Amino acid sequence: MVTTTKAPKNAKAVVTVAEVENKSVEQVLLYLLNPNTDILKIRLEKKDVEAGNILFDDAIRMYENAKRLLAATALDILHPKKYHQGRMDDCVLKFLSNCRFGQTEIGSYVVSVVCPFAELDENEDYKQLSIFSDEEQCANSLTRQVTSRVMKNISFIKNQIDNGEMDKLILQDGDKIISANFYEALGGLNLDSNGADVEFIAEWSPIVKNTDCVKNRILLTHDYYQPIETTIERLKDETNKSTKIIGRIKKLESSPDVQKRKIGKITVVYLDENDKRKTVTVNLNKNEYDKAIKAHERGFHVEIVGEISSGRNVSMSCESFAVIE
Repeated sequence: MVTTTKAPKNAKAVVTVAEVENKSVEQVLLYLLNPNTDILKIRLEKKDVEAGNILFDDAIRMYENAKRLLAATALDILHPKKYHQGRMDDCVLKFLSNCRFGQTEIGSYVVSVVCPFAELDENEDYKQLSIFSDEEQCANSLTRQVTSRVMKNISFIKNQIDNGEMDKLILQDGDKIISANFYEALGGLNLDSNGADVEFIAEWSPIVKNTDCVKNRILLTHDYYQPIETTIERLKDETNKSTKIIGRIKKLESSPDVQKRKIGKITVVYLDENDKRKTVTVNLNKNEYDKAIKAHERGFHVEIVGEISSGRNVSMSCESFAVIE
């Protein structure tokens, strides 16, 4: 016989938790029904936003730029660059395809982005994790790296603008750089509207502790919009100094042990603006190098954006790599 007493007790428990946490029942349910996920919430408050509804164009911008924010963060983690151009990696596309939008909430307008735990294996192939996955594995997953990085980035941006240290937004280097793509997505979340407030709220998975002491709530106002736009322009100006070449791969160089292969070097033959044949070497990350192998095998052209050095042994930095099929 099926008993009906359990459901009311569970419902009462949810209501009790909601009251204690000062949250809506919908918020608590979303959290409890998605234990193997991190949830990022973006709350928009402006004069045109009424209880539970929003202007059509504002909603489209919120959802589109929430997705772009995650995409830019994943790219910054996997391939740190000041400006990402061209097609996104398959693993980033796969990560985005598994994220979901949860139920919106009454009061202002809140977009909930549900991010299931996933990781990249040794071959950088995308792998979805389950509720039975090890806690450490989830804590080190691509998902937790992305969600915590989103909050760290926004906190860093807010602090530097508050302190008037705008140059620090540009002069970042190494694997912690924040790309122009991230700033574009951030500004696109309706921050350009006078009187707009955008709050970012992180609800970490109950099965994985937040060990990095990342802030859970960060508020940005319209006042931050112009500094963000200025940063975008400066980052893109630096990228515009780069050169784009289209050519064919002449030579491939990397570790013969595929398991140890982290980077690779290619030699590309191309024609300059005077149709003069030139040769340049380019260092690529593993993902880009794997694409280069296939391009070389099939005789496809490749497109590379970066700065070309002068001197006898000409090399080129890689800001963007794509295969032209």
